[in-house]
Amino acid sequence: MRTYRIFYSILFLTLLSACELRMAPTEYWSKLFRTQTDSSYYQGKSESLTNEIARDIEEYEINKITVMDFVDEGNRTSILGEYLSSRVVEAFTDRSLFQDRIFHITQKGEVNEVLQQLNLQHNYSYAKNDLKALGESLNSQAILTGKITDLGTNIDMHLTLTDVVTGEVISSATQHLTRTKFAVEMLRQH
Repeated sequence: MRTYRIFYSILFLTLLSACELRMAPTEYWSKLFRTQTDSSYYQGKSESLTNEIARDIEEYEINKITVMDFVDEGNRTSILGEYLSSRVVEAFTDRSLFQDRIFHITQKGEVNEVLQQLNLQHNYSYAKNDLKALGESLNSQAILTGKITDLGTNIDMHLTLTDVVTGEVISSATQHLTRTKFAVEMLRQH
C-alpha cells in the first residue's frame, strides 16, 4: 500500500511538472485594475469639468467662450494640455450634455492667430487689458484657461472661466487625474 502512495505521488509530480501553469490575471481583472488610462477616461474627466463650469455660469448669459490650451506650472503648453483643452472644447459643443444651452467655441486656429497678432502666449492668467483685447479680437464673452499640475501622487487639472470685460473669475473647477507614466510623459512634452 505504501508503495502505491509513493508511486502515485511520483506519477502525479511527473505529470504536474510537464504541465504549464499560467499565473497571469484574466482579461477581466486586467481591465478592472488597469494602471494606464484611455481616452474615455479623459473624456469623462473633461465632461465633468465642463458641467461644473457650465453650472456655475447659468446666471450669466454667456454662450461664446474661447478655450485656451492648458499650460503646466511653467506656463508652457504641453501635449497633455493641448489634448485636454480639445476634450473640453468637445464637451462644451456636445449637444447631449447641455439640452437647454448652446455654447459657441472659438476655433483653435483663430485663437492662435489672434494670440500671435497680440503678441501673447497661452497662459493660465491674463492681465485685464489682455483679456479685454482677446475678447474683442475673438468676439468672445469669456476666456477659459487651464493649468495642469503634477502633484507627484496625481495630476490636477484646474480650469478658470474669466469674464473678458470685467476680468472677474466667473467659474472655477478642478479634477484629479490618475498619474500614469503616459500622462506624465505627455505633460513633459512641449
